[in-house]
Order: sequence, then C-alpha cells, then structure tokens
Amino acid sequence: MDKHLKRLNRSMVIGWLLISVVLAITYGIEVLKGTRTPLYLLTFVVITALPSLIALAVYLKKPDVSWLCYYVVFGYSILYIFVLLTGRNVLVSMYILPILSLLVPYHKPKLVLGMGIAALIAVALTIPRFYDPTYNDGKGNTDVLEMEVGVILLSFVASFFAARIYNDITKQNQRYLEKLNEQNEKIQNMTVQTITTVANALDAKDSYSEGHSRRVAVYAAQIAEKLGFSKEDVRNVRIIALLHDIGKIGVPDSVLNKPGRLTDEEFELMKQHSVIGSEILKDIDMITGISIGARSHHERYDGKGYPEGLKGEDIPYIARIIAVADSYDAMTSNRVYRKHLTYEQVMSELEKGEGTQFDPDIAKAMEALIKDGVIANISPDMEIKGA
Repeated sequence: MDKHLKRLNRSMVIGWLLISVVLAITYGIEVLKGTRTPLYLLTFVVITALPSLIALAVYLKKPDVSWLCYYVVFGYSILYIFVLLTGRNVLVSMYILPILSLLVPYHKPKLVLGMGIAALIAVALTIPRFYDPTYNDGKGNTDVLEMEVGVILLSFVASFFAARIYNDITKQNQRYLEKLNEQNEKIQNMTVQTITTVANALDAKDSYSEGHSRRVAVYAAQIAEKLGFSKEDVRNVRIIALLHDIGKIGVPDSVLNKPGRLTDEEFELMKQHSVIGSEILKDIDMITGISIGARSHHERYDGKGYPEGLKGEDIPYIARIIAVADSYDAMTSNRVYRKHLTYEQVMSELEKGEGTQFDPDIAKAMEALIKDGVIANISPDMEIKGA
C-alpha cells in the first residue's frame, strides 16, 4: 500500500467532509431562521455533501486508490461554484484554500490548473455582483469583491507553480531512488555471489556433502515462498541458509570427512559447528538474524535438538525452515554408508517428523512442494532448478 497516497487521500476526503458538514449546519440554521429554503439545503446536500460521503466510502474500501484525488477535486469544485454563486456573502475564497494546500503535495500541476479554471469561471459568473448594491456599499464601492477575485487568482497561480516545483523535485527524487536501488541491487548480487563462493568452498571441504549448502538454500527459499514470504524475505532466507553450515570450517577434517558413522566423541565435535558458525556470523549486520540459521538449524521441535535444546515456537522461524530443508537434503543425498532415500521414504520421514523433529506447518509446506513437483526427489549429481 502507498502510505503517502493514503495520507493525502485521507486529508482530501476529511477536508471535503468537514467543509460540507460546516456548510450544511450553517445552511440548516439559516433554514430555521427563514433566510433560506429547505429546497436550497436539500440541493446542497445532494450535489455537494452526498458526493463527499461517497468519497469517504471509496477511501475506506481502498485508501490508496490513485483516481480519488480527481474525484475529490471535481466534487470540491462543484461545492465551491455552488457556494460562490448562491452565497449571500462574497468572502468564499476561504473555501478554496484548504483544497489548494492539499493539491500541491499531490504534485499534479494539471489538477491545480483544472480547478483554477473552474474557479475563474465561477468568478466570471459573479461579475454582475459588482453592480449589485447588496454586495457593495451602495455607492459602487467594490473593494471587497476585488479583494475576493485577487485572492482567488493569487491562490491558484501560487499553487500552480508550487505544484510544478513539487513535481520536479519529486521526479528528481524518483530518479535518484531508482539509481540508488540499482546500486543496491548490484551490491546485493555481489554479496550473494560472495556468500555462494564461501558456501561452495565450505562444501568442497566436506567430500561427502558437495553442493549441500547451495541445495539447502534453494529448498529453504522455496519453502519460504510457499509460506507467503515477501520477495526480499525469501532472498534473505536463501542467504542465511547458504551459510547455515559455515561453522564446519572449525571441525577437524578427520571428523568431517570420516567415511562412516561418527563415534560419540566425534559427534560432539561435529555438533560444535552450529555454535562456531553463530560466532563467525554474529557481527554481520547486513541481514538481520544471519547467525540464527547457523546456530539453531539442528534444534528439534520437540526440544531434543542442539545446541540449546529449544522447543517449538522458541526456535527461530528461519531456523525451523532451514531444519526441514537441511533434513530433506540429507535424506535425498547419497552417503558412503547408504544410498539416498526413495520418494516414499522421504515423505514418510517428513510426515513422521511433524511436531517432533519439524515444525508441522513447515513440514507440510515441504510435503506440498514435493507433491506438486516444485522440489524434486534428487541426489547431488543432478541439476537443481533455480540454484
């Protein structure tokens, strides 16, 4: 949602409503006094006050609708012309000032110009008043009327040029932001490439998990997308997942590359990679929580994981996503002591792990991705779509 446009629309609608309400009350009082007819009040309500309520309904349904400003300005012009042509006092220029103060931030010079033309037409229609004793001092003195016309002209001329300046500044800012976004995109791409290189170098250290970090990053990003994450958050999930095993750089090669199951002592050493990885990444503030994936991706939903034994919702959400992606890659990768699991075995393990090893919602999301063919049951020697 465009918050800036929403605020402007709110101000426009509220301004229109307030003026309509004030005038309706004023005319109602005059009806009671007998200086205006009920028909006049009804006409005012139908052609000016009622459209303002429609504008409010549109705003409540879609606050940032782009065409609302044109509707409000058109309705306000009708209100202004109605008041100018039927009002008993000529000092109605005050009604135009609130709308002009709101038109300028819209940075639409044509909108200001259009309303200015409408106001000038209304002023032209009031020229006969210069010769009406009701609106002068009875001696042909039209100072008040001249001041009225002067205020209107000055208001619109000033607002028109202010809107043009505002429009130029806005366009310059937009061009600057576009260039800034392009540079940020380049920096982000370079960062991802650097992180990918680090992850690939790390995987090369472990002869039994070549491409593991890259695959887990792809799976984690696909899970995040399935769960409704924004594009930027999906990108962050992918980067965090790429570095989830960076702590293995501190694990001895004899343990990391052991051709077989680890002893209890060796497994304790291997478990330290989550803490080591967290320490390596803790001072990096490019992405919020970048160290969380490294530290907590081996936590279990039932609290039997490591390094802290966190349980359920206490486990950071990103870590719960990586845990599922990491386990899936482990199940679908070949090991020296076993071949990768079959499709049926993988689905069975995921279902069995719901609420115990895995967050049930995330596990179900992964199962849906597999069933839909978004994530294939693959082994490391196969190409990964989107990697």
